[in-house]
Amino acid sequence: MLIDILSFYLPPHSVDRASFKMTLILGYTVFLLIMNDLLPSTANGTPLIGIYFSVCLALMVISLLETVIITNVLHSNSKKYREVPHWVRVFILKHIARMICYQWPEELVRPSASRGSTQDDKADRPNPTSPPWVLAPEGVLQEQWCHVGYVLDFLLFRIYLLLISCYAMVIICMWCIWINQ
Repeated sequence: MLIDILSFYLPPHSVDRASFKMTLILGYTVFLLIMNDLLPSTANGTPLIGIYFSVCLALMVISLLETVIITNVLHSNSKKYREVPHWVRVFILKHIARMICYQWPEELVRPSASRGSTQDDKADRPNPTSPPWVLAPEGVLQEQWCHVGYVLDFLLFRIYLLLISCYAMVIICMWCIWINQ
């Protein structure tokens, strides 16, 4: 699970992240097949460790699905040069980006040489609803879709961390209850 969490630090725009996660799931499946023979069979249901392994596999599959969604946003939509819908620009690039403290890349920060240095950092950030970049229209659309993908990646990674943390707490509580019986 720790390696799966660390795989989110691979660049989302490369295919390597999806391949890495598929390899993790394959290796974990082989591990589960080996562990299935080693786990004791109980009359009153599946042992707690079996439930733990199953939910870990489900979380890894959810992680892979997140990667597929982000790859689709980053590659498919930006390559077709479709306009980013207004609601996506407002909801994802403005509200969700602010909520998750998304930092705009330095290369997209407008130079402040023409402005006074007393203006705050928010004036330097691109406005997601009206892109300030001086690019060809295709480049602007590609940049917008890339930022939609990056913001979604940040958001889904944090949700994934929250799920894993909650799951760990539940397993620890279940184990403590089971030990004290």
